[in-house]
Amino acid sequence: IAVLKKELMADNNNNNKQFILNKDDNSKIKNFKTLEYRDLMFSYSTNNFSIGPINLIVNRGDVIFIYGGNGNGKTTLLNTLLNLNKPDGGDFFLNGEKCHFGDVANFNALFSPVFSDFYLFEEFYGIDLVKIDEANNYLKVFELEGKVSIIDNKFSTIDLSTGQRKRLALINALLENKPILVLDEWAADQDPIFRKKFYNDVIPLLKNKGFTILAITHDDNYYDCANRLFKMEYGNLIEEKKLILNYFN
Repeated sequence: IAVLKKELMADNNNNNKQFILNKDDNSKIKNFKTLEYRDLMFSYSTNNFSIGPINLIVNRGDVIFIYGGNGNGKTTLLNTLLNLNKPDGGDFFLNGEKCHFGDVANFNALFSPVFSDFYLFEEFYGIDLVKIDEANNYLKVFELEGKVSIIDNKFSTIDLSTGQRKRLALINALLENKPILVLDEWAADQDPIFRKKFYNDVIPLLKNKGFTILAITHDDNYYDCANRLFKMEYGNLIEEKKLILNYFN
């Protein structure tokens, strides 16, 4: 863990030195209107599995759910959309302007992911100064008030259940205040009562706060909490239907 912490700190320092966004770029990302992928493709060199061509437009304020069977490429898709897998082909557009997949700063500034195999530390890496009032509000929303507090710019404890630790990981992502929240089976480790609260109450709250949400989920009882639903099948992304919910209007 100590080695991983040092690597994270080194990565943050290197990114700050090598990729510096000017004021206009930062504003463009924070206030993005559309993010578009055209003919995105990725394949593994170790086997014959590939995804694509993927065509996806993410609009500001979208709540997008993606589902599909095991081995159909959902996590591979997320990793490729986030540029963690280097695409074999395709184009990427931000607000209609073509960008380069090599521009790591754009992807770092756009996305806050919480993966299924997440790492959680007491310290807030990538956040210089935590907004205490905002953090305490999230602790209350995620029902961790009284269990965890923010002391010296870090969580007082992470000695919690897996589901509760995942809530802390999501709070950490939210405090980064990046426009697109990416979740990989986040609710799978939550108890049924909080899972219901997450879909019915937390997601609308986050949308109202300006977050765009891109999530892998198998919770079909809550698919109507998204305004767009996709299926990942044999490496292909298929939009099934667009949903319009009254509480999103």
